[in-house]
Amino acid sequence: MSMYEIISGEADDGSQIYFYKSEGTTLPLNSKISPKKEISKILKKEILEKNKFIFIIGVGNGEIVEALHSMYQDIPKIIIIEPFNEVALSESTLNKIRASNNIELHYLKSLLPITITSIIEKFRGLSSQIIIHPKYDQTESILINEALKLIEKSLSLYVINNNTVNFFKKNWIIEPILNLAYTFEMDSIDGFLGKFQGKGALLVSSGPSLTENIEFIKKAKEHMYVFCVGSAVRALLKYNIQPDFLVSIDSSLTNFEAHFKGINYKGLAIFDTMTHHLILQNHQGTALKMLSEMDGITGSIFPEQQRFISVASVAISTLNIICQLGFEEVYLVGQDLSYVDKKYYAEGITVHEGVRIEEELFVDSNDGGKVVTSETLYAQIDSFNQLTNLIRDHIKMYNTSIKGAKIDNIPYIHYENVNYQKFIKDVSFTVNQNKMSIKGKEKAIEVIKNLYQIFELVKVEERKMNKIRKDVVNILDIKTLLKSVKKLRKEPLVEGALLNQLIDDVQRISNHFEYNFKVDQTTNDQRIEMRDNIHELFIKLKNYLDLLLNDNEIKKFYSKG
Repeated sequence: MSMYEIISGEADDGSQIYFYKSEGTTLPLNSKISPKKEISKILKKEILEKNKFIFIIGVGNGEIVEALHSMYQDIPKIIIIEPFNEVALSESTLNKIRASNNIELHYLKSLLPITITSIIEKFRGLSSQIIIHPKYDQTESILINEALKLIEKSLSLYVINNNTVNFFKKNWIIEPILNLAYTFEMDSIDGFLGKFQGKGALLVSSGPSLTENIEFIKKAKEHMYVFCVGSAVRALLKYNIQPDFLVSIDSSLTNFEAHFKGINYKGLAIFDTMTHHLILQNHQGTALKMLSEMDGITGSIFPEQQRFISVASVAISTLNIICQLGFEEVYLVGQDLSYVDKKYYAEGITVHEGVRIEEELFVDSNDGGKVVTSETLYAQIDSFNQLTNLIRDHIKMYNTSIKGAKIDNIPYIHYENVNYQKFIKDVSFTVNQNKMSIKGKEKAIEVIKNLYQIFELVKVEERKMNKIRKDVVNILDIKTLLKSVKKLRKEPLVEGALLNQLIDDVQRISNHFEYNFKVDQTTNDQRIEMRDNIHELFIKLKNYLDLLLNDNEIKKFYSKG
């Protein structure tokens, strides 16, 4: 990156503008003659349709915000990414952004891809557009490219998230139902939140650096509470280390077989309510349940319980738990998020087929250099960064992995420099044994029966849709379709659980209605498209329910026959 300077100056019309100076070149970031006319002209040229979300790289002197706020408030979402930290807006312009329902301003340096991904997910089905602010394409090309790459990474995360939902959409409904036999009367972690004020924790993950920290864990365990992610428990037990807490959010059979099957751990486990049922069934120790925000099944039965963030990484989930429990400090052990000597796991960890060792990209490491990671691990780094930005004022965090990927707000510390002796393990608490409950099994059967009722309702409403003429759809037909949707969404499990697993289709239809569909101004082709979209959703829901109700484990609990 070249050396540059951003300085303030004036345009011919008296308005303040910024100038980019580098290697003898001085370039205004707005028109020197009339920034207002320049912005009006570029927006009129670039924005040909308003039913989309728009990325704008560069904010200049803020004139673009003024124009967007006055003329383009009906655009669903506008995300402005400013590459230069030195560019500051007036309080008047900032107030317009705050008052706007559709404009967001982010500085590139502090913007995470996952932030953009969440916006993309909200506006599924709408087209998008990238506009580069006038003059910005002539400035620091590295920063402009970084902004474009960030958008690209956000789209990759969106695809990863969608693939994750599609992969687990069966498990994320079935596992909470099967788990009710255990979780219905299981103690909740809610009663322990904030109970560990002033205490220290180790968060032990299964990365390659775990092995070199074993002796440190043994010593620190006398003073600090050890939280172990599911994949690391075999390694700890191999070295005769009993963690204080084992955490599992693993919904797949693959993870059970690789990390939990046959382990002799009888200590305390914290189970996400969507964890694979075999992990709960085979745990012979004490247990706490943690309600996942994605779990509409258990959530409908225990609406008063706190919901915990759903993330792809058990380590991120565990870090959030540690913070919620009130710990003062946490030290990450074995948290590499990178390939060390082409290894993803430490010695003693079972590597299942789902782990793909692919050297895809380089990221900053804790030793100041670069380290190899993958797109999947990069997504985890991004999720870590998002969480640490939220909790950094509530807990001190450190990472003992010198070759690990750098995580925001978590500085590196050598394990020999950890002052674990200042902590005392003296929190007294009692947790009940993990066991099956007859009442819980009855509740699971009740939920399954409710799914059968919903299945019948979906089939009835879907048959009604088949009666609508294929080539001509009128407004009354659309109203009939919407009545079917309304009737279906009255079912709590539909709204709170099932549609969450079909969120891509649901959000696309919702956005289509909100931004592209005016009932009294539609053409027949538009109404046919809407009919087809709603009908397709009902077909997918019908097939989804059929998949769930024909699962062998569900049928062991209850089958309509």
